[in-house]
Amino acid sequence: MVVRVLGTAGVHPPAGPAPRLERKARELLSILTVRAPAAVTLDELGRLLWDDPPPSAVKTVRAHLSRVRAALRAAEPGAALERAGRDGYRLALAPERTDIGLVAAARARARRLPPDEAAAVLAEARELWRADPELPETVAAEALRQGWHRERRLLVQEHLGRLVAGSDPGSALAELAQLTAADPLDEPLWVLYVRALHRAGRQTEALRAAAAARAALVEVGLDPSAALHEAQAEVLRRPPPAAVPSVTVRYAVDRDGSTAYTRLSERGRPLVVLNPAMITIDGLLDGRHARSALTALAAHTSVVCLDRRGIGLSDPLDPGRAPLDQWVTDVGRVLDGLALDQADLFANFDTGLVALEFAARHPERVRSLVLAQCYPRYTRGRDYPYGLDPGTTETLIRDTVSPADPEHGVDSVAQAAPSVAGDEEFRQWWNRLGRRAAGPAVALAIRTVATGTDLRDRLPAVTAPTLVLHRRNCLNVDVGHASYLAGHLPDAILRTTPGTDALWFTDSAELLQHAVGFLQ
Repeated sequence: MVVRVLGTAGVHPPAGPAPRLERKARELLSILTVRAPAAVTLDELGRLLWDDPPPSAVKTVRAHLSRVRAALRAAEPGAALERAGRDGYRLALAPERTDIGLVAAARARARRLPPDEAAAVLAEARELWRADPELPETVAAEALRQGWHRERRLLVQEHLGRLVAGSDPGSALAELAQLTAADPLDEPLWVLYVRALHRAGRQTEALRAAAAARAALVEVGLDPSAALHEAQAEVLRRPPPAAVPSVTVRYAVDRDGSTAYTRLSERGRPLVVLNPAMITIDGLLDGRHARSALTALAAHTSVVCLDRRGIGLSDPLDPGRAPLDQWVTDVGRVLDGLALDQADLFANFDTGLVALEFAARHPERVRSLVLAQCYPRYTRGRDYPYGLDPGTTETLIRDTVSPADPEHGVDSVAQAAPSVAGDEEFRQWWNRLGRRAAGPAVALAIRTVATGTDLRDRLPAVTAPTLVLHRRNCLNVDVGHASYLAGHLPDAILRTTPGTDALWFTDSAELLQHAVGFLQ
């Protein structure tokens, strides 16, 4: 049995429904629980329950005490309210039998643990604290209400502080941004926000947050504390520690082969990110743009990335099977390797075909889909007016994979991500990945599947809720593809954003923000 008062108060037996208590009885249970193990007198209970206690207050309190006692005994024989003195009562339960006691124990335990372990313990404590205690709306109870409201804020602060100090400070950023916006005078949260941004490698934003905190405090006549000055000084005097996910390559193996994958985080629902083209997991985080975007996703979800068969560290393509069929199998094999019955899928450009086919074949394994710059068919046809004509597409494949004049081949960076076409660091990363991911034969297979597959007839079988994302001025993928997907998938919504890039992790961040919001 557990007595819960952090939220709607009640007595919860180990099995079966909880006994029902009316509001005054629940408020009385909350008072006794937050004051335990101390006793509360009948007079004090009356003053807390009513601003102007009625003449029958003592009699009414005794009646409510009787109902609480009956609920405790119904949930667990032997549980009771104890008399203390002539007219005092106390809750006779061990601390671990109340949610307040469980939270207090978790906070005490967290203080002895390393940051990551402490954050996990405090996250569980926050789940127990569903809302502030259900206390009377009286003047006498106001101090109790405010005190427990402060305790909840302290728990939140402790949890976020451990996240910021741990291996994934970026996971605290969204909540810290929300909390500091809601209460710009909460300086300890500003300090955590500045440090989280700093440790996540977002130096400019960290300095802006420090400036915003100072401005908010000065506006009401408060001087920034030494802690805020020190957080700002940390940003200025040294680079942040590594705060991005790390790649540990694992293999999902069955009798038909093996697929290389990595799990970048273990927070929230599992999300399989199907990166486009020949981006491999062993080089995934070497690029600044991909690393930043994946770190943002990993703050909200349990991110899994894989190398499709024929690419990177996975087995070669089987020439006897269609490549798309093998790539769909890769997704299922990785889910099996992780013992996941179901996951969200995030696909981009050509991997949208993989995600759509997997969702059509295995609807029970897909919780939702996010499709960024995807399409059911890449080329135009008599009954499909979107995309490039087939002849232009064939020329594009030839000039990308094996141009007659390598000096004048297709600039794949300008084609996929015009916003970073002038970024030499990005070009080196992109070209380095392409060279080591696969040979010309696999590159040709990838582009042939990407531009020659038509999955329009499979769309009705994709029943998972789907977010279709598209940059309005995307150079490489006609926005009409997105409209077609949104109009022909059974449960889809369309969001268009500014930008030109086909890659999901470059260009404006609005696309990623829509994805995170949909997945939460």
